[in-house]
Amino acid sequence: MYCKNCGQKIDDDDLFCGNCGTKIVRKSETAAYVPKQTQNIQQNIEQPWNTQQNIEQPRNTQQNINRTKEAVDDINYDYTKLPTEKPSGIKSFYFMDFLIRLGNKENIPLCIYLVLNVLLIGAFVTAVCALPVGWGMAAALLLYIASISIAVSPIGEYILRRQNGCKKIEEAAVIERLEPLFREVYYKAKKQNPSISSDVRLFINEDECPNAFATGRRTVCVTRGLLTWSDAEIKAALGHEFGHLAHKDTDRILVVAIGNTVIAGICYMFQIAAIVMDVIIAISSLFMRNDSGFWVRMVSALSRFLTVIVIRAFNRIWTQIGVLLCMKTSRGNEYQADEFSCRLGYGDALCQLLSTLPSAKPKGLFANLASSHPASEDRVARIQASMQANTISAE
Repeated sequence: MYCKNCGQKIDDDDLFCGNCGTKIVRKSETAAYVPKQTQNIQQNIEQPWNTQQNIEQPRNTQQNINRTKEAVDDINYDYTKLPTEKPSGIKSFYFMDFLIRLGNKENIPLCIYLVLNVLLIGAFVTAVCALPVGWGMAAALLLYIASISIAVSPIGEYILRRQNGCKKIEEAAVIERLEPLFREVYYKAKKQNPSISSDVRLFINEDECPNAFATGRRTVCVTRGLLTWSDAEIKAALGHEFGHLAHKDTDRILVVAIGNTVIAGICYMFQIAAIVMDVIIAISSLFMRNDSGFWVRMVSALSRFLTVIVIRAFNRIWTQIGVLLCMKTSRGNEYQADEFSCRLGYGDALCQLLSTLPSAKPKGLFANLASSHPASEDRVARIQASMQANTISAE
């Protein structure tokens, strides 16, 4: 080895040149002091695939950011940020989508009820307007289509809320308790089924019997009695009702409750006619000179009373017939709604509340609907079997 400055021969152990004093720098030491930036450049030249890896790093960073945002949303249950899947084509019109779904096998009882209503309305129109049977039935069909259109619209949903005493929750304590539970279930349900409306609202009525029900596309109502349940049981009940919204089971309720408004209108017309006739007879009896006028008024009042009672009883029975026909297949719908609540993670709480349901039933239309539900024991057995099957498949 020789000094690069003066050319003097140098031993391997020398650190400086004995002739000129120049510091000796060997090749191994030179390689050790290569700047880091130079090493990276050299490494990229020798391994060009690292360049592609560096290009993909921003994408991975964005994915991590998205995962973080999703985790934050899961904690806050901000359902307003979840997308909503809307039907396309002719199904984008809710009434047309409803008519298409009438073709399902499970909706045959509902179709029977609709046909019976059209026949009844047609008979009334034919008799009152003295029309041929064909024209009377055609007019009845048009009237009933208009009635159903109102039923499945937001107007029908509003009317049904009013009929069942649903009102906005205004008590601070109730809001503080129910709002977080509702947000959690709503968020999980919408992630499970994005077709659920983005504008579902929670209402309450004053029934002391614990219950919850859904109607239309944007209404979930709980009773005052539901507040006696635990938070887990309330979430399970709300998950069940969101299952009905997801499967669009609530259309049947609207059709039964609002779709027969024409029938109810006919009944009211008969009641008004009976009252008017009674008034006419009462005025006429005043001009009678003997006691027969008194008895005429008594018979007229009694007949009016009986007529009103019969008409109201018919209206109620007709509605109940519609409920029984349209809810004949509701057993399957209840099982599906239970399964939906289980998939949201509320299976155990749902079994608990079904096992402790009170014997009392809610009031109003939904009391009739509840009577057509499957037995609680059958529902609990189905839920437990489903949860066990899911556990086995996960393993």
